[in-house]
Amino acid sequence: MAEAADAATAAQGAQPAAEDAKRQKTEEGFVPRPPGAVPPPPGQTEAKEAETKPEEPVEQEVDAKPLTGKPLKENMTFEPADCTLNVIPSLGGKVLLPLSEGGLQYLMAGARANMGMKSGRYLYEVKVIETLNPSEGPQRSSRTPLPRQLLRLGFSALDSPLHLGENDASVSFDSEGFFYSGKTRHAISQRLCKDQVIAVLLNLDPSSPNKNTISLFR
Repeated sequence: MAEAADAATAAQGAQPAAEDAKRQKTEEGFVPRPPGAVPPPPGQTEAKEAETKPEEPVEQEVDAKPLTGKPLKENMTFEPADCTLNVIPSLGGKVLLPLSEGGLQYLMAGARANMGMKSGRYLYEVKVIETLNPSEGPQRSSRTPLPRQLLRLGFSALDSPLHLGENDASVSFDSEGFFYSGKTRHAISQRLCKDQVIAVLLNLDPSSPNKNTISLFR
């Protein structure tokens, strides 16, 4: 009789424990299925899970309609007066080469195109076709400054410095993945490298959802 009583007591103690487990699952969001209920087919469960997934963002900067106005009278180029002394424009201003001999590799080179914009939405593309690694010389004892190559692309006001990021009159991206707004920088992307076609877009269209923004494409 004692053994039977002990077994009955154990069974009674196990039942509240099972109820507590069910209650805990219910509180955590797992509602127990009623007795005799048929489980839903796997396809229906997957469909519900697919419905709860967030939608992917839609690119707002789509291609513009073909222009119907008059074409530009001049070709876009880089004039020597709008370049620092260590920049050599070639191929009609389509290729820019910075000087890198005699310590000039430690100086930033800057150039501004001869075209500006006041409204609308415009994009230009750049491609790095060569990277240079000039010799540091036998007298170089300290560590070489990094990065060895650096590219900045952006837009600046007419009378601002040729070097982007010097004041609040410019916005730019660099090849290390940073965005510059004036002298403030933020890491926003991966590094840019040689042979990549990089595009920078400035949107001043008041009817666009991305008005007054700058975008980087690669």
